[in-house]
Amino acid sequence: MAGSHRTASGQATHEAGSRRATHGAEAGRGRRFGTHVSEGSRRMLALRRARRVAAGVVAAIALVALVLAGVNMASDGVLARRVVGAWASVGGAGVGAGVGAGNATAETDAADQTSHAVLKRGTVPAVDPGDIVIGVNGSETTIVLRGETYVEGGAHAIEPSDGVLTDRIEISGAPDTSTPGDYPVRYTVRDSHGHVASATRTVRVVDSMDTQQGGLPVLMYHYVYDPANPPDTLNSNYIAAPALEEQLRYLTEHGFYHPSWPEVRAFVEGTHSLPARSVVLTFDDGEPGFFSVGGPLLAKYRVPATSFVIANDGGAPQRMKDYASPYLEYESHSYDMHRAGGTVGHGGRISAMTRQEIVDDLNRSKSVTGSLQAFAYPFGDVTADAQGAMDDAGVLVAFTTQYGWAEVGGDPTKLPRVRVQGDGSLDQFVASIQ
Repeated sequence: MAGSHRTASGQATHEAGSRRATHGAEAGRGRRFGTHVSEGSRRMLALRRARRVAAGVVAAIALVALVLAGVNMASDGVLARRVVGAWASVGGAGVGAGVGAGNATAETDAADQTSHAVLKRGTVPAVDPGDIVIGVNGSETTIVLRGETYVEGGAHAIEPSDGVLTDRIEISGAPDTSTPGDYPVRYTVRDSHGHVASATRTVRVVDSMDTQQGGLPVLMYHYVYDPANPPDTLNSNYIAAPALEEQLRYLTEHGFYHPSWPEVRAFVEGTHSLPARSVVLTFDDGEPGFFSVGGPLLAKYRVPATSFVIANDGGAPQRMKDYASPYLEYESHSYDMHRAGGTVGHGGRISAMTRQEIVDDLNRSKSVTGSLQAFAYPFGDVTADAQGAMDDAGVLVAFTTQYGWAEVGGDPTKLPRVRVQGDGSLDQFVASIQ
């Protein structure tokens, strides 16, 4: 409506100018037929008539442009004021000379300044991550030997009300492994509330490096506790917080590298080199003490790890949210296979299940963990059907409780791990990873 009003004002100005022009023309006719008119006066009158015609043509063109431009442009008044300004300036000394011309120009400038102010970069709202927690899988700086293929490790994300958001993460960035240098890979995720969070991995392509030899130690932990509040029953599966912190400090101070699960798979297949001093940390069962005591230590030393979660544990989803960390990703320890019922190994029920039943359980666990890159067999029990199910479900690497390093050429559906004894010394720990 505001734009329409200003246009009507312009029309009123035109009509007023027309009346003055008409009055001048009539007076001119009186002088022409009643008194002597000089040749110069005739030329002046002709010039004025030409200006009136030109003004009318320009005004008509401007009004047509206003209609075609639509209501959106007219609503801010800028185009309407420019029409008035053009009309007045073309009219010059003849049609409406100076009638609102100065005002129109000033209004136009002010409108231009207002329009530009709206477009200032400072007015764009900042991205709000809300309560999303997102982190890259594996080390934040991924080392790739020049000429080898970059193996995408992915990322993980979780939000208190939406839960796991890992499958919504978008990845951007294309490292050139033929040219040494640092390349960013960005991971971005949006929750249902419109919040957006991101994490960045630096892919460092190097000409040469000392590579991991003799296999890869994948460490197996279980429970972490505070010595000031120990559990009722302690065994070698429990590690005290000070002992874990000592180990994490050692890994950090000696520059250990932590490959992602896709890197581990490629390493085992013999298609990808890892830097020397590579190690992976895993914690089985998703036990409350690990989350509350161990999780903060991982974040303190910025050491990435995997929690193998028993997905049908009623408290697991909430603990995953409460203790979410950029340094902790969640993988499957099964949905409902961590119980007795079989006849193989430690008697876990996986040996009594069909291949398809195992696949179904894996997929159900993924709905909780958000990922199936890695799997830890409950009780370490494994069968041929279980191994086949890993392939069917798309699991990259699956681990038993057999002691040993994951070696190049090993079976990715049946890899060993290094059990960390909670009562062991730092020297024993160091010896197990070198």
